[in-house]
Amino acid sequence: PLNDYWLAVNEPATFANELLAEGISAAKLWTLDNAAHKLNGNIYVSYADIEKALEPFHAIREAVGTQLELILDGHGFFQLPAALRIAEVARDLKLLCLEDIIRPDCVDTIRDFRAQSGMPLAVSEMLISAEDYRLLLEKRAADYVMIDPTWVGGISPTLRITDFAQSYNVPVIMHDCTGPLTLLAGIHVGVARANVAWQETVRELLRVRYPEIVTEIPAVENGRMLPPSAPGI
Repeated sequence: PLNDYWLAVNEPATFANELLAEGISAAKLWTLDNAAHKLNGNIYVSYADIEKALEPFHAIREAVGTQLELILDGHGFFQLPAALRIAEVARDLKLLCLEDIIRPDCVDTIRDFRAQSGMPLAVSEMLISAEDYRLLLEKRAADYVMIDPTWVGGISPTLRITDFAQSYNVPVIMHDCTGPLTLLAGIHVGVARANVAWQETVRELLRVRYPEIVTEIPAVENGRMLPPSAPGI
């Protein structure tokens, strides 16, 4: 019942209305993965494959309009020409951002993609050092900085990157899916810093998996995660 990816792809209107009823105001889908996994899918993607991948997005827009913010996640699969084609087709969906549509290997190419696509970019949970994020911001390659607190080394570097992003007027999105301590670290930084715009969560992880691992998961009320009241992480 909490397989949200299946629901989003197969019953997108139901998925969107469920989230809105819970007060959740944004959703991320990664429906391009099938196209990426085809032979040479990272360097060429057809219009037909892109249009198929975006069908759930169009269905959500038809069902709830722009009440639900939408993010398209490319998982860092695509090189520049394929990424530009994806952006071209997705442009009329009024997305909150494109996340990791292009491979994060070269910040200069990400900057070129941002300039040519004309769409807001979230970049990238795949970066793992403060120096990576410094280059990203100095080269004006992102509209949102996406941080995984575990992969960058914990709360302290996450705080530093969040502060650095704020000095460039670039908000932060906290990544999750890597475990309850990642989530809790992101929440701590989100409480401590006003520059965190979004905290990623997964309903199945929050309600089923994470409670098997840790004793306390903060409550979610009207789409917002409440700060924990217990001491420490």
